Amino acid sequence: MARIDLISPHAPVNAATRLKAAMEGVTPDSPQQVIGTGTEHDMTLWVHRPNFRNDMKTRLIATMQPHAGGTRIRGRLGGPRSVFVFFGCWFGFVSLFLVVGLTMLAASFAEGVGLHDLIFVVVPVFMLAVGGFILWAGRRDAREDRTAILAFLHQTLATRPFSSRDL
Repeated sequence: MARIDLISPHAPVNAATRLKAAMEGVTPDSPQQVIGTGTEHDMTLWVHRPNFRNDMKTRLIATMQPHAGGTRIRGRLGGPRSVFVFFGCWFGFVSLFLVVGLTMLAASFAEGVGLHDLIFVVVPVFMLAVGGFILWAGRRDAREDRTAILAFLHQTLATRPFSSRDL
């Protein structure tokens, strides 16, 4: 998740019109490209991949404000916060079960009972591995998507990073 602060020479209404024109004609079968929604006040952009659904996709959620005859675009570029909250809860909750399972396994070995408590370790480790794989698979295109979204904005709106000299 990264904060972005860009400036465009186009006024907000003109910028929104240019974005809308760049995204016209997109259908579910369209080739991979940046698409989104928005008005002259805000925008949401993401990379469209045909016949592929990913709720963890990298998105730009930004506001557009008039600035010195152009537009200042400020927002957040990254995955949805809900994904990180969910996986934080997932890994935390499953880790608690793993700690309990390891404690039970250690106690069963201390009593000389054996490996019957091993299932209480194997299942949480498997669940952690599956969660890690899902997170990896869902976020594997994130760096490319960030680059594509920023390149799209640069190409469509002639954006550049906002700096203190723009004040």
